[in-house]
Amino acid sequence: MSEDNKIPPPPPPDDFTKTTPNIPAPRSSEPAADWDKTNYNLPKASDSADWGKTVTNLKPIDTSGDEGNKTFYAGAKTPSTPEWGLTEPNIKINDANVGMSPDEFARQESFDKTTPYFQLPEAEKAKYQQVPPTPTEVAQKQAAEDSTKGGIPSWVWIAAGGMTFLFLVIVVLMAAYFLYGRNTSYEVRVTNVPVGSSVKLNGSPIAVSDDRGAAVLQNIKSGEHTVTIEHPTRSCDTITIRDHVKEVIAQCKEIKAASTDDCGNIKFGEDDKAERCYNTALDALVEPFTPEDLIKALNILIINFASGSSEVPQKRLAALKKGAEFIQKLPSTVVLEVGGHTDNVGQPTSNQSLSDSRSGSVKDVLVRFGVKADMLQTKGYGPTKPLTTNDTEDGKYRNRRIEYSVLRK
Repeated sequence: MSEDNKIPPPPPPDDFTKTTPNIPAPRSSEPAADWDKTNYNLPKASDSADWGKTVTNLKPIDTSGDEGNKTFYAGAKTPSTPEWGLTEPNIKINDANVGMSPDEFARQESFDKTTPYFQLPEAEKAKYQQVPPTPTEVAQKQAAEDSTKGGIPSWVWIAAGGMTFLFLVIVVLMAAYFLYGRNTSYEVRVTNVPVGSSVKLNGSPIAVSDDRGAAVLQNIKSGEHTVTIEHPTRSCDTITIRDHVKEVIAQCKEIKAASTDDCGNIKFGEDDKAERCYNTALDALVEPFTPEDLIKALNILIINFASGSSEVPQKRLAALKKGAEFIQKLPSTVVLEVGGHTDNVGQPTSNQSLSDSRSGSVKDVLVRFGVKADMLQTKGYGPTKPLTTNDTEDGKYRNRRIEYSVLRK
């Protein structure tokens, strides 16, 4: 294309303001200057009557709302929605067609409402709106959080949370134990047990039967257990208990004196043999028996008190209970003496006091098992009435005794 076809540069500003836009200069036969040449690329100038329809003289159109980013040309038909995104935003208007300088153009108030020059597609918007934080941003956020928490490092908070969780677990376990764990244990009452017997659970001593012949086994866990009863002159069957049984009855029988037992010759340490002979002698009495017949059987029993003690041994309580049942069969007018005797070891005064205490302990047990108190009297003799010599252990054993006598029939 020749130079004549190019658009000439705009004239100086002073001359430009006096030029009427889009009015073609009159043509003459003389050759035209370069300034008067028409730009072939410009549209045909409109009629002067249509100048009032120039777009620049219209009131700016409100472009707010959802379609605010789309350019709208006055006088044009409203395009469909897909066509709005095809609008070319970068249209340059030649200063010569506006009639003002670029500075004046920029100062028009109506152009303050112009919306942004471009719009990103929705896919691109999402990509830039959901950008993951950089490591620096993560570090800054963590520092801000630590500052908010008083500058305490995060690992301290993690450790504190772990300790709190552990504490809660312990509390829950303890609560579960007290609410449920303890309820899994239970107690069993064993009745018809010989007085003073040792009661064992799975081979371990757990209780001693009381004066009523009962023993309470406590804190038994779930499962199957065996109960055994031990007594020197009673034989009891083994008992099997299972979960949460309340009470069981012991099946026991008395051990009689064997044919080999020489009941007329009780030696040192033969306490159990003496009790077997005692039980056999009481069972041999035929009612009504005399007080003399009764005390003969009662005197077979040997109560071997601990040294310096007046407490009746537990394993002899069953024998005294049986003796009390026979004493109660005597006429109420009968009065028996419960005499206490010692060997000659120790001071006579202390032995006298000890024998008084031992006779009183035996009376208390008999009364506890039902004998009327006024049927019994006590007296301590100390070492003054030995049955045999105190020179041997066997003799001392025989002399340490409780001896009954009839005071009144």
